[in-house]
Amino acid sequence: MSDKVRVGVIGVGGHGENHLKSYTACPDTELTAICDLDEELLAKQAAQYSVGQTFRDFREMLAEAPVDAVSIVLPDHLHRTAAEAAFAAGKHVLLEKPMATTVEDAEAIYRAWKQAGTKLMINWSNRWMPSFAGTKAALDAGELGEPLYIYARLSNTLFVPTKLLSWAANTKLPFWLICHRLDIVRWYAGCEATRVTAVCRSRVLKGMGIDTPDFYQATVEFESGLVANLESCWVLPESLPSVVDSKFQLICTKGYVNVDPVQPSYVKASSGDQGPQLTMGTPLLGEVMGQPWGFVYHALCHFVECVRDDTEPLITGEDGLAVTKILCAIETAAETGQAVEL
Repeated sequence: MSDKVRVGVIGVGGHGENHLKSYTACPDTELTAICDLDEELLAKQAAQYSVGQTFRDFREMLAEAPVDAVSIVLPDHLHRTAAEAAFAAGKHVLLEKPMATTVEDAEAIYRAWKQAGTKLMINWSNRWMPSFAGTKAALDAGELGEPLYIYARLSNTLFVPTKLLSWAANTKLPFWLICHRLDIVRWYAGCEATRVTAVCRSRVLKGMGIDTPDFYQATVEFESGLVANLESCWVLPESLPSVVDSKFQLICTKGYVNVDPVQPSYVKASSGDQGPQLTMGTPLLGEVMGQPWGFVYHALCHFVECVRDDTEPLITGEDGLAVTKILCAIETAAETGQAVEL
């Protein structure tokens, strides 16, 4: 490998461009190739981010481009084929969340990763939000005691399934939104889920010809006794001031945490505090003095550091597979009305 980690990006529209911006600024990183079906978009992004090689077929990119690692930023249901091809080519992989939308696909990606012996990081970048990272540090230090109950809401306005995503009917809220908060919950729990119950309803989007549920509500129980109540919808009015609506509350044996990234503010209180401690959140991807900044940027730089230093990413294939199994259990429980034991 050269002095710099050479990176390629598969899928450069929408969130893929955030990967381009981030890699362009990440230390010890060289953005060498990009891939997308849209030729006009490819040309535009290559010029904007000074990328030397462009491809419309990711297999050609993996075979011909000088890349050590790839970001896969494709629609939720298309992750498996690209991930398997990347591992077969011996590449390190940053796979956008979710790992997959079926357990079968997640297990196939997991096997390909293990066989390749390269790095795999699932990009649940919310772990790099100061509020969530700070809470994890407080939990690890014993400041808050043991987690007892979590309420987590992450929702979108109608803009997302009707205008932002052309493939909304090919995914569901557990994979699009709930997975972000479920990853945080499992990270905090430090153990695996044991039981899932859930409900969903289809009315608004189905009436618009988009066959995917409007909302999900799930209760996930963990080995430690922690109970998490997770909810998401994406039929909120577009007139709201933000596309995202979020709320996260953690109740512990010795403390409480409230996170509202949209405000954005962070409130933490424990038995040893004299008063609430407040810190501001960071954007998805903003700029500070002309340079990318935010939790997506820091997550991608972490991946590059792991490839460069041969260390294990914070979020691995084991995490991706475990979370996918819970997400699929939420989908099954909601469809059948029956609890799913894990």
